[in-house]
Amino acid sequence: MGSDSGSKKRGDRRRRGRRRRRRRRKRTSYARDLGGAKAAARERFGVQRLHPEQRQAIAAVLKGRDAVVVLPTGYGKSLVYQVPAVLFDRPVIAISPLIALMRDQERGLRRRGVPVVRIDSTLKAKERPLVILTTPETLQSEALQEPLAAAKPQLLCVDEAHCISEWGHDFRPAYLRLGSIRRALGIDAGLALTATATPRVADDIAERLLLDEPLVVRAPPHRKNLRLQVQHSPGNLKFERAAKLIKRLGRPGIVYCATTKAVDSVHAALTRARIPVARYHGKMKTSQREAAQKRFMKPSKRLVMVATSAFGMGIDKPNIRYIVHFQAPGSLEQYVQEAGRAGRDGKKARCVLLYDPDDLDIQEYLQKQGRPTGAQLERAGRALAAYADDGQSVTAKELSLAARVPATIARVVCAQLEQVGVVANHKRRWQAAASPAEILEQTEDLAARFEVQRIEDARRLRSIDGYAETEGCRSAFIRRHFGEDDPPDCGRCDNCQRR
Repeated sequence: MGSDSGSKKRGDRRRRGRRRRRRRRKRTSYARDLGGAKAAARERFGVQRLHPEQRQAIAAVLKGRDAVVVLPTGYGKSLVYQVPAVLFDRPVIAISPLIALMRDQERGLRRRGVPVVRIDSTLKAKERPLVILTTPETLQSEALQEPLAAAKPQLLCVDEAHCISEWGHDFRPAYLRLGSIRRALGIDAGLALTATATPRVADDIAERLLLDEPLVVRAPPHRKNLRLQVQHSPGNLKFERAAKLIKRLGRPGIVYCATTKAVDSVHAALTRARIPVARYHGKMKTSQREAAQKRFMKPSKRLVMVATSAFGMGIDKPNIRYIVHFQAPGSLEQYVQEAGRAGRDGKKARCVLLYDPDDLDIQEYLQKQGRPTGAQLERAGRALAAYADDGQSVTAKELSLAARVPATIARVVCAQLEQVGVVANHKRRWQAAASPAEILEQTEDLAARFEVQRIEDARRLRSIDGYAETEGCRSAFIRRHFGEDDPPDCGRCDNCQRR
């Protein structure tokens, strides 16, 4: 009885303490300047010191300036919009590519007493949050436009903003409409956050979001606690070298593969070796993926997760001790994004690429699957022009059937042509906003742009080969790729250690 009574009293004290903290948070107001931002970071988010790049970006946001912010994974990008949200009188809209990532952000903000709402299709008028979390697709909902406009958002923040510029097989055309939606809602300031963007990609992000002379804030893409290493591993040696690595390295860790077949093979091999392992890829059932992720994320679990690139965006497990790439990724940007998920606790972590040049052929094939061909674009353009000539609107599905192209390609073409003003979207139907001749002309221009993108894809693949084959510092190689002129050697990668 005494023990139960004592536990109850301790529980009551904790609940009273939480209520006091909530009341204190509600009463606290901060000056809308960098001093107020530092106080909010400290008192609301428990962050004692902001990085210089965070301070620079937050100061720009508070002044209403557009910004593109490129900070490495684990550097605290979300604070760049969350701290100003506490200071603003009007809400911040934060765009995220993943519902799971939104849920994590929502839970974190609620723990800190920040009013937040996550919306999928409707925003209740009675809710007045400081932060509105949503996806690019949901933001386009007709039902949301009026309540969002009435809320008069102060800032549109796009998290994982490289998704705007990258055109993979899972590209989402809704990203192309964010700039026009921002203007339609009358949102003054725009903020783009990403862990990986070369100067060219940063410019592309700014152009597509319709940012006005944005401030670009960068931190070096490679954190000091990550030890970079490449092991040249032809196909017949790869499983052997992967097994030795995984047995030797401390868990938890992630093994990335380019294909679902490789994920299943590595997972089966580790299971036979009695290594605690889970797997994650797009061909698994949603319930299976969610169960695997939940199991991996438990703080006490020391698992190996074998996965495709579908796993990891928004994964905030601080004690991941290694990232092994069993197959080469499609770009150095992707490699840095995935390798950066290790060692978020600041402790030493290993990032190992098992390199076989033949893996680049796999990536080249995957990239082709996500790109419309010139013939597909030509057919889509002719079909759109025919609908325009008849004065008819068309859905993406109808265009897909008429042009004999995948529905994803039809949506991409329409979204791109909307950007240049020759078609318009109304209630999920596309209608001509220019003559059939102009539609055909812009489609030809779009085909030329995709040819440029194809060449850029090839360049990005070569950057992986360059990283694997360099005899210099690997960290310096990455930093040069992301725009630094003369970065220092890290002294910790495998090449630096051999000198």
